[in-house]
Amino acid sequence: MKIKLIVVCCVALVSSCGQDKAAVENAEKEVFAIHDEIMPQMSQLMEYKNGLSIEITKLDSLLKIKSNDSLQKRKDEALAISTTLQEADKGMMDWMHDYRGDSLKALGSEEAIKAMSAEKTKINTVREKMREGMDKAKTFLGK
Repeated sequence: MKIKLIVVCCVALVSSCGQDKAAVENAEKEVFAIHDEIMPQMSQLMEYKNGLSIEITKLDSLLKIKSNDSLQKRKDEALAISTTLQEADKGMMDWMHDYRGDSLKALGSEEAIKAMSAEKTKINTVREKMREGMDKAKTFLGK
């Protein structure tokens, strides 16, 4: 009777460990699905940053010739969009640098799932910042 109980407990334990491991793997896959969605867009983000930089330089030159409120407003808008893109770029680079997937193996399942939830929040913030900046830059630059 004791042997049956021990076997049942062991099977239950192994089964729950397998489910926990799968939950951690799924959480990590969700995080990397977001990363893999936005990473290819980084080159477009850089093109927008360069386009804005050129536009800001042109506006600076025009403002030196003649001060104009509409030119200053356009320059301020370009600077704000450029800042958003820089924050998105920095956010992606920081996330990639700080991500420690190997440490998941050292954590228990519950802690690993919490860690992946935090990583998902971080990468979602990067995605939203990228979308916001790129949408504004596209409109601003007329592309």
